Amino acid sequence: MYRNVLCLLLGLIVGIRLTDFWVYIKLPSCEKASRSTARYPSALGEDDSEKTETTQLSVKLFNETRILCFVLTMPKNHKKKAAKVKATWGRRCNKLLFMSTVADEALGIVRLDVEEGRENLYLKVKASLEYIYERYLDDYDWFLKADDDTYVIMENLRMFLYPYDAEAAVYFGCKFHPYVTQGYMSGGAGYVLSRDALRRYNLFARNNTKFCRANGKSEDKEIGRCLQNVGVVAGDSRDEQGRERFLPFSPRHLMPQMVHSWLDKFLFYMPNRTDCCADTAISFHYTKDQDYFMYEYALYHLKVFGIHSDVTDLRLPKRLTKTEMEEKLHLWGLAKTDNPESP
Repeated sequence: MYRNVLCLLLGLIVGIRLTDFWVYIKLPSCEKASRSTARYPSALGEDDSEKTETTQLSVKLFNETRILCFVLTMPKNHKKKAAKVKATWGRRCNKLLFMSTVADEALGIVRLDVEEGRENLYLKVKASLEYIYERYLDDYDWFLKADDDTYVIMENLRMFLYPYDAEAAVYFGCKFHPYVTQGYMSGGAGYVLSRDALRRYNLFARNNTKFCRANGKSEDKEIGRCLQNVGVVAGDSRDEQGRERFLPFSPRHLMPQMVHSWLDKFLFYMPNRTDCCADTAISFHYTKDQDYFMYEYALYHLKVFGIHSDVTDLRLPKRLTKTEMEEKLHLWGLAKTDNPESP
């Protein structure tokens, strides 16, 4: 009897150890597969059985309009802001990178060899664009730069970008006018570069002082000048009613009764004071404290009784042909500011 029990125990031990060994040798390939296959994260708490047609459309866009998001942050904001980005809208990027000057394992920070400080934001973005170009150029279609106090509605960004060719030399954001002839995109509202825009910047502008200044205080203005000098067009991201999609303020500061002395002067297009913001807004700036989670709740959880909240037209916009894309680029390239308050 004891011999039988002993044999049984030995068999169990050998079986367990063989299983452990099998898991051990299979683990690296499983980890590799999980890293290489990104999935669209559903709204927090959404069960698979609750998935709607709009959710399925978001998944399709996630797979077909691939966006790498790189978020500029600093050590004192790692927990205060960057962690909230990671817990909210950052989950919906195809790839999320945080760019800072101090490593942080919890955030997976990309540590840049740049001195911290607002005066070095331009150098920080330059280093970020170089890092991304060298590692991810062919893996994604569009490259979104955001600050750690920017909130981005990724589904709306993908829907907006879907018709456009990532191999066209273009970038989008909230277009400002002074200082750069074709306009440049507000850094706080975030801006998104096509694959070709990222390529051109790194191949022709980054290390060429004829096209790009070696240093500068205004990151968005300097990057805008660099891109203009290498033929990247500043696109128009407004909706059909001329309302802005990339918004350089928080919603509470964008109401018609609010006065925006400096913003009104900087906008490339004449501001609409009665209806400022597109129904398909893409981004907000100056996100504070619990605003990240308030936006998350209002956008992905809150439902109003008696009002059908799903979009009525579930068709994706038509992708532009090469000729249509070239016509768009030509039109945007010829655009002149119509803002009478712009200097």
